[in-house]
Amino acid sequence: MNKYQSIFLRLGKGIVYGLFSLISCYLFLLSLFTTCFMVYTNEHIYYLKDYALPLCAGLLALCCFLAFLKKWKRKRENAQGADFAEREIRRLKTCAAAGTGILGAVMLCFILYAELPPVYDQSMVYYSAQALLAGDYSAWKMGEYFSMLPYQNGMVLMICPFAALFKEHAWLMLQIFNIPVLFLAYAGIGKTVALIWDKKTAYYTYLALLAVIPMWTQVTFVYGVVPGFCLSVWAVYFSVLFEKTGKWRNIIISGICMLFAIMWKSNTEIFLLALCIMLAVDGVRKKSRKSFAGCLILAGFAILEIRGVPWVMHLITGENTTNGIPMTAWLAMGLQESGIAPGWYNEFPMNLYRKVSSDPDVIRGEVLRSFRDSFLLFRQEKSYAVRFFARKVASMWADPAFQFFTNVNTRNLNATLSYPMKDFFYNGGITNTIMYLLLDVLQSIHYFGIVLYLIIKRKELKLEDAHFLVAFLGGFLFHFIGEAKSHYVMPYYLITVPYVVQGYREIAAVLGKINRKEKQAGSAVRKWTGTRICGILAALIVLISMLNTPAVTNTLKLGGEESDYIWYCTHEVQWKDADYKKA
Repeated sequence: MNKYQSIFLRLGKGIVYGLFSLISCYLFLLSLFTTCFMVYTNEHIYYLKDYALPLCAGLLALCCFLAFLKKWKRKRENAQGADFAEREIRRLKTCAAAGTGILGAVMLCFILYAELPPVYDQSMVYYSAQALLAGDYSAWKMGEYFSMLPYQNGMVLMICPFAALFKEHAWLMLQIFNIPVLFLAYAGIGKTVALIWDKKTAYYTYLALLAVIPMWTQVTFVYGVVPGFCLSVWAVYFSVLFEKTGKWRNIIISGICMLFAIMWKSNTEIFLLALCIMLAVDGVRKKSRKSFAGCLILAGFAILEIRGVPWVMHLITGENTTNGIPMTAWLAMGLQESGIAPGWYNEFPMNLYRKVSSDPDVIRGEVLRSFRDSFLLFRQEKSYAVRFFARKVASMWADPAFQFFTNVNTRNLNATLSYPMKDFFYNGGITNTIMYLLLDVLQSIHYFGIVLYLIIKRKELKLEDAHFLVAFLGGFLFHFIGEAKSHYVMPYYLITVPYVVQGYREIAAVLGKINRKEKQAGSAVRKWTGTRICGILAALIVLISMLNTPAVTNTLKLGGEESDYIWYCTHEVQWKDADYKKA
């Protein structure tokens, strides 16, 4: 490896892991001091104060408990001999199978019980697929939905087979279809983890993914998120396999997965970009033309989707399916205020098309003007700019439910939910409040696990293993600028689970070596350095908890709407009516 290669790889590693470390530490601190609650009437987000010190005490207790389990497990391993590891893998495999079966059955029962139809954009795409099969192309005429949003056409084509086979029950079958697809996505993450680390970590990761509660209602969301995520994960797996084996079939399978992933959900192009970056890194590291060729193959499949789908839709409908609202309009909207939270949907792109002009040149001019206005405001009001982006990030990444509840209560159109179910899903319910608290704790546990991993494994981080991290950074930065939506960032939250698992496994191993007999050369130094960093972090948390300066209240302590949320829960109680449904 020559000097320039070494500089490139060190710089790349520093950027990826440095940026990921900063974001992870910020999200961890944010989760300690702020929690966001989304409400069921208009999906407005309230910012509430969290309790950092009790959460930190709980996290410390969790680490000590894991260390105790590690020491107990080591004693059993010493007593049972070489077969222990093999038996543990079998136990993990059994737990994974049992967990999949139980959770799948629960999801299926809930889908059949709740009967949650598609709404908003989901319904437009779904019912347009049915109309397309019936020869009704009105939704593609100038000024209609698909003339504004042509990048939804891929999803229409993917839904068409379901609409053809299952007719009016297609939306229900799509929800049921999401269940095995979600588990297949988790299996893909586990398989990728096995390539990067080991089988045991892969099984622990799969079990941890099953426990990510916000995804349990995501299967009812008929909008391409779950299948798009699944295909993206498997594209990552086959791309990593290509890097390790050099076999062309792996990169071709990866490209096919990305093609259909983009058809299901256009923003999965973020995963495509991450894979191209990692293939380029692999090409530089190995001086391999094959890796650069892999980039071109992936790009070719993406171009096939981007060019092919509009061509197919034009053949079917006879309408122009290439123009529409440019993606830059959604980025401009992400820099504006909204009734939900900063950067969320506020009808800006649609109003441009409907009220200003459908001329692409005019729309681009208005989008550019919006960018200028936003940047001018941020430059003039720097304190507001900091608070705007902090609140935007918090609305996505510090909402512990990730729209787990509103995926259900905003679609209760058939009034099928019993009172106990409504008490669980609607704001103000007793079980709803308890569940929010549980999810809040689990979210802090998640972010702390990533921080532990980065602290303990800081000397062993490898750029060639950063596929999921690069995809996470792409998703985070895209939604940092573009449209905010908490359940849209769930895929990027899920691909950090392996680092959470490794973080807690590592802290258990480090704390489990406290007794004198198990001290090894260098372990004391490693432990001391890690302890020192954790001590600095703990001191920082205590300091932040005592400060109320603008630098803290504008970035971490965003709460203060507790009384407003309590008023809402006290007065907005239509859900308690026997026949309540979301109008």
